[in-house]
Amino acid sequence: MTTNGDNNRELPAGVPAEVEERLKPSALTRGIRIFVALAVVTAVVLIALTVNRDTLEGLRRIRWYWLAATVVLWLIATGSDGLRLAVLSRAGEHRIGILRSCEVILVGYFMAAITPFQVGGLPLQLYSMHKWGISPGRASAMLLTRGILFYGMVFVSAPFIAYHLGVSSLLLRVLSTYIGVVVTVGAAVIVFGFAFPGVIRRWRDSSARKEKPGRIRRLLTKGLAESEHFIAGLRLFLRGRNFGYLAVAAGLTIVYGVTYFGMSASLLAGLGVLHGVDALRAVGINSLLTAVLLFVPTPGAGGVAEAGAAGLYAMLCPRYMLGIFVVLWRLFSFYFGAITGGAVALKHIAR
Repeated sequence: MTTNGDNNRELPAGVPAEVEERLKPSALTRGIRIFVALAVVTAVVLIALTVNRDTLEGLRRIRWYWLAATVVLWLIATGSDGLRLAVLSRAGEHRIGILRSCEVILVGYFMAAITPFQVGGLPLQLYSMHKWGISPGRASAMLLTRGILFYGMVFVSAPFIAYHLGVSSLLLRVLSTYIGVVVTVGAAVIVFGFAFPGVIRRWRDSSARKEKPGRIRRLLTKGLAESEHFIAGLRLFLRGRNFGYLAVAAGLTIVYGVTYFGMSASLLAGLGVLHGVDALRAVGINSLLTAVLLFVPTPGAGGVAEAGAAGLYAMLCPRYMLGIFVVLWRLFSFYFGAITGGAVALKHIAR
C-alpha cells in the first residue's frame, strides 16, 4: 500500500474492523455509560469532600465575566486547533477547511471519552478523513504531527514546570523518566523510519506472509504498515514550501496551548480565588497534568484527572472551592469537547 496519488483510497489494514467494532451500539452505549458514571461519581465525591459552610459565601463572589472569558478561551483554543490541522492538510493532495478540521478533533475527544487511553479516537478520525478523500498515510501524518507539535512542547516544559512548582523530587524523577522514555522511543522510531525505510518494508512483508498470524503478529504487521505510511506522509512537511505550513502549525500550537491552559487561570479568577502571581502557576499545573494524563488507561483519564487536579491545584485554590473548580476545569478542558464531539460522531456514523 502506498500513500502517493489519489488512487490510494483504501483504509489501512485493520482500521475498518476496529472502527466497526467501536461503533457498535453496544460498544458505544457501554463506553458512554462508563464515561458518565466516572464523571458523575468523581464530581459527587469531590464536592462531598470539599464543600463546607464557606462554599456558599465563595459562590457569592463569583465573577461571571471571568467565566465568560473562559468560554471565549475554549472557543479560541478549539478554533486554533482546527486551523492547525487545516494548515497541515495544505501539504497533502486534499485540503480540508477549518470546520471539518474541528469536527475531526472533536470526534477524537468523544472517542477518547468512551475508550481506554486518550488516543482512542484515532481510528474514527482516520475513517472520517478517508471519507473526504484523504489517504490513510497523509491523515496519520497530519494527526500525529499535530500531536507531536503539542505534546513535544508539553513534554519539554514539564520537568521545568514541576521543578518551579516545587513538586516532590519523587514525582519529578518519575515524570522525567516517563517523558524521557516517550521522547526517546518516539524519536528513535522516526529516525529509523527515515534512515531505513526498506528495512521496515521488508519486516512488514515478512510479517504479513505468515499464513495464520496470531494477535501479536497482526498488531506488528499493522504497526509496521502504519509507521511506513506515517513516515511517507511526514516527509511532506520537510519539503520546500511545506516546511512553511509546519512552521505556521507550530505557531498555532503556541496559541492553542496558551488559550487551552489559560482556562484554568480564568476559572480560578472567576471563582475569586486567584492571586495575580499565581496565574502562571495555574497554567503550569495544567500543562503538567496534560503530560501525565496522556496515557492513563481509564476513558478520558476519568478519575485520575480529577484526583491529580485536586492534589495539584490545592496549592492555589482553597479547599472550600476546590471541588467546584475541578468540576468546572474538567467541563471546559474535556467534557465540552467530548459532548460536542459525540454529536459530530453521530453525524459521521449516520452518513
